[in-house]
Amino acid sequence: MTTEYAALPVINPMAEEAYWREAYRREPYYRDDLTYDDYGPAYRVGYTGPVRRQGEFEQLEGALKRDFDQVRGRSRLRWEDAREATRAAWRRATAGKRAH
Repeated sequence: MTTEYAALPVINPMAEEAYWREAYRREPYYRDDLTYDDYGPAYRVGYTGPVRRQGEFEQLEGALKRDFDQVRGRSRLRWEDAREATRAAWRRATAGKRAH
C-alpha cells in the first residue's frame, strides 16, 4: 500500500448515514422546514468527498457543488444552503486523519 492511499480516511457509509440522520437537527444550519431527505445528499457528498478527491474542502468546493447538483435528487436545498452540511460531513470524515 502506498503512502498516498494510506492517508485516505476510512469511511463507513452506513455509520455516517446513521449518524447524520440522528444528528442533523442539532446542527446550527438546520432549518425545521426541511427533512433529512433534504440534507442527506449534502452529507453523502461531504463524507465521501475526502475518499473521492484529494485536497481541502475550500479548494474542492466547486467540484463538491457539482457532485451535490448531480446527486441532490428531490432535495430542496440549493448549494448555498447545502454547503454547511457538506462541510460538516467533510470535517467529521477527515477528523481522524488530522489527529495523526
